[in-house]
Amino acid sequence: MQNLTLTALRKNLFQVADQVLATGEPVIIERHGRRLALVAESAQAAKSGTHQRKLDNLPRRKLFKGDPDDLAEFKVWEFSEWQEPNKLT
Repeated sequence: MQNLTLTALRKNLFQVADQVLATGEPVIIERHGRRLALVAESAQAAKSGTHQRKLDNLPRRKLFKGDPDDLAEFKVWEFSEWQEPNKLT
């Protein structure tokens, strides 16, 4: 496991990231006496779907009750009932 300061990481960010991805070995970064780790996500976790999109957490809602094929012929009102043209004249 490699230890780096934040300044050293900033200078070689892309090389360090490529190294972590290639070897799978985490890099410890020290900042103000505290430590954090740069770790590659395992291929197993990526395939299992542990990381989901935010929208995937929303509950499914059924917005239309009925047969979806009926939507193509669905009419809110009949054209003969439309009174707007008569009110304009």
